[in-house]
Amino acid sequence: KNYVIATKPRVDLRKAKIPKHINDGYFRRACKKKNTRTEKDIFAEKEEKYVPSEQRKADQKTVDEEVLKAIKAHPEAKVIRRYLKSMFSLRTNQYPHRMQF
Repeated sequence: KNYVIATKPRVDLRKAKIPKHINDGYFRRACKKKNTRTEKDIFAEKEEKYVPSEQRKADQKTVDEEVLKAIKAHPEAKVIRRYLKSMFSLRTNQYPHRMQF
């Protein structure tokens, strides 16, 4: 019984209290400005690994709590929770945006 049927479950998040500072700009990727060619370019630089700040971690917990409240308030909460926990995978030439039943 390890399968997922792609559907469009809907959870009402209108009552969720999400902080005002979480908007589209909050999720934009920070772009590094490249320096002009210098001697530094000769040597390979090690890329810095992204580490979320404490503010982002706290924001994630806040949003998670609100989403879980909305899921629990849904009339079919048990089914939605099972649906979200189920395994999902795609094979070659399977596009999730085209899968609707």
